[in-house]
Amino acid sequence: MNYQMKKIFLFSIIALVMVFTQACKKGGNDNPAPTPTPPGGGATNQNLLKTWKVSSVMEGNLDVTSEYSSYFLVLTESDGNKVFTLIDHQGNNTEGTWSITTDETTITLNETEGATTTLSAVSISASQLKYTTSETGKTGQVTLSFTLIPS
Repeated sequence: MNYQMKKIFLFSIIALVMVFTQACKKGGNDNPAPTPTPPGGGATNQNLLKTWKVSSVMEGNLDVTSEYSSYFLVLTESDGNKVFTLIDHQGNNTEGTWSITTDETTITLNETEGATTTLSAVSISASQLKYTTSETGKTGQVTLSFTLIPS
């Protein structure tokens, strides 16, 4: 075999090995269940890390935004430690740690006192944070839909 033929033969072998390597990748579940990001693990969406204030709050079709004028949510992360401060619609200050699922659709707030609040159907952008959560209202549990904007 001449030099040119050896180059073509070697190139063909390398191409075949690459094709077989790619074809043998292990298949996986295309829709894995969301799992919380471990403490200190994974990169947090930087759009989330700021002070948020209410733009709108809906209880079903009822606009209750005016009742949430004092509501603020601060999400921070330092050295993998995720800390939140929440000032609720009554002006009460709550602090603790938070986590987010890898698909960024659920945020869990773990209050220092031990209570847990789940923010569901989360949508994050640089200009808005949207989520739903349950709260005890005058008539029992209600679902609220929040739209927050940077403060």
